[in-house]
Amino acid sequence: MAMSLLYRWMIEYIICITFRRMKTLASIFQLSAILVLVSGCGNGTKNQESGQAQLAELTFKSRLISDTALYWWAHCPADLTGDGLTDLVFINQNSSGGYLAYLEGRIGSELWEEVMIAESPPSGGLFASGDMECGDVDGDGDIDVLGIKHPGEWQDAGAEAEIYWYENPDWKPHLVGAVPDAVKDVSLTDFNKDGLLDMAVLTFDEASLSVFIHEPGKAWDRVFYVEQFGNLHEGMGVGDFDGDGNTDIVATGHIFYHPGADLTENWEGENMDEKWNNQTGDWSRNGTKTFVRDIDGDGSSEIFIAQSERAGYPLSMYSRTGEGSWKEQVILDSIPACHTLQVFDFDLDGAYDILAGVNLGRAVNLGFDSYEVKVLLSREDFTSFEHKILSTKGIYNGQAADYDGDGDVDIFRYPHHEAIDFYLLENKIID
Repeated sequence: MAMSLLYRWMIEYIICITFRRMKTLASIFQLSAILVLVSGCGNGTKNQESGQAQLAELTFKSRLISDTALYWWAHCPADLTGDGLTDLVFINQNSSGGYLAYLEGRIGSELWEEVMIAESPPSGGLFASGDMECGDVDGDGDIDVLGIKHPGEWQDAGAEAEIYWYENPDWKPHLVGAVPDAVKDVSLTDFNKDGLLDMAVLTFDEASLSVFIHEPGKAWDRVFYVEQFGNLHEGMGVGDFDGDGNTDIVATGHIFYHPGADLTENWEGENMDEKWNNQTGDWSRNGTKTFVRDIDGDGSSEIFIAQSERAGYPLSMYSRTGEGSWKEQVILDSIPACHTLQVFDFDLDGAYDILAGVNLGRAVNLGFDSYEVKVLLSREDFTSFEHKILSTKGIYNGQAADYDGDGDVDIFRYPHHEAIDFYLLENKIID
């Protein structure tokens, strides 16, 4: 607070001296414009009294980037070519297996060009996965791609899945390992702090969680594995939940705490909130969307979670308290088939916002006729939210990224799990 007051007094003093020396009205207008931009500094770009952003109103422009998307359930935005534009990696025909490719990012209204990474895995067969991740796996400065061999959930969900990473730029495949059935979620992170990306993998049929460690010149080593654990299904993220400096895992509402130096020791489990994993019934049970973000910079990550397949569940944020319990903050009382959940600062006011959206295809089956895609703009230190409706026609596994490098966050939108059109929602707060 003292620094904020000192900062304000300095600005007022500079204004006073400068105004005395100004000789033209134009100069006054110029300084006023500069002051509007500068005044948000010192305590973020957000007006602390009104809670309103200092930038223009948040708007998005929708652009069609592909009209041949076929079951692109798993997709990942990443700059594979190094040209400063985000590309979109995908698996085609994910329902019953297909090829691994990407759309090359472009400026303008034309459709993005499709580029093949691999038609099939090294051992034959096809690719299929419920999730897609990209990252600099080998630490050489470019972005590599994961490819998962599987016949597809609609074909044979219980079949074993083989995981590969494809090395940019020649797309040479490297084997990671195998998991017992269809992959629902995969996360890349450095669990052992050696500077290389490791991997967590979640599957549904066997309710399994695997942790693979990547060491230079060695085969990937699976250091942790559990199966038939607490109704694991879908919805995984990684972050430091207890503030000890190590990366933990959340999977279907269960927390798995990093064991420390020896990753082969037990990753102690904790049920954050049983309502996310005590459901029974058909394949839609315990399906979640999960996103992890440290929203206040205190070193402990918050967990955002919603039900991805059913209705009647909230969209909530969980914070771990100093006593080791979990505190729930309900953001939305209810949202059906919430198959998109991302947390970014979309309006550039210095505070994180929430992208949430309904999968049209699933919501129709649940009897709903509204399929909103919205950004919940955080207000009053994340205690209230302004709803910004982007579409009423649904979104499936939406991903957010600054696609053109202009400083604001854009959104990749696939309307539903059987759509053939794929869109980019271009953030126009900076034009």
